[in-house]
Amino acid sequence: MSKPTHNNQAASLPSIQPGKRGILAGRTGSGKSTLAKYLMQRSGGHWVIINPKWTKAFDTLPAAKVIVGIKPKEIEKSIFDEKTRFTIINPKADEADPETLDVLIQWLHAKFTDLGIYVDELYSVHVNGRAGPGLIGVLTRGRELGQTFLGATQRPAYLSKFLFSEADYICGMSLNVREDRKRMYEFTGRDEYEIKLQPHQWLWYDVGADNLQAWGPVPVD
Repeated sequence: MSKPTHNNQAASLPSIQPGKRGILAGRTGSGKSTLAKYLMQRSGGHWVIINPKWTKAFDTLPAAKVIVGIKPKEIEKSIFDEKTRFTIINPKADEADPETLDVLIQWLHAKFTDLGIYVDELYSVHVNGRAGPGLIGVLTRGRELGQTFLGATQRPAYLSKFLFSEADYICGMSLNVREDRKRMYEFTGRDEYEIKLQPHQWLWYDVGADNLQAWGPVPVD
């Protein structure tokens, strides 16, 4: 197993194309939120950020609207507001359970086209360790509706295999737990994922092209 060489040429950095699905996996402090912000800004279109941990980093996104609680009318108004590019939903404590968050995803999937959906912690939308109907709907039928999906997780070992089987891009960052690194290898078949990376280094796997690239540091807009 050879150690990956990390590229830092910004001109050729990966991006999330409309209608594609991506996963970011890394421990706290690995640079997930910074990379997610960069990818969403490059992707274009309107993004809804489901933020159960109330991560403050997303508040600095340009043209962002923060909504506290799951309020459909406010969310819809924000999505259709031409001055807003990012709708950040910070669920209240009693709304941050997997069933409620999956219903939110199901509603977004049913109501809006040409929309990006980002989930800040993917296992928070897993019901008993499995993807719920809302998440399954976005991942399987959202492409034809122009729905783009990006999600982040600290513990890929806790995620369903279905999530990875539908991914177009799988990004691995610094993971302390060997079980998590092993799962990344199992999901991709690339042994580079078993190496413990330094914070803000990342491996980007393009599933369709079967191409893996190593990058670092995480870009900042």
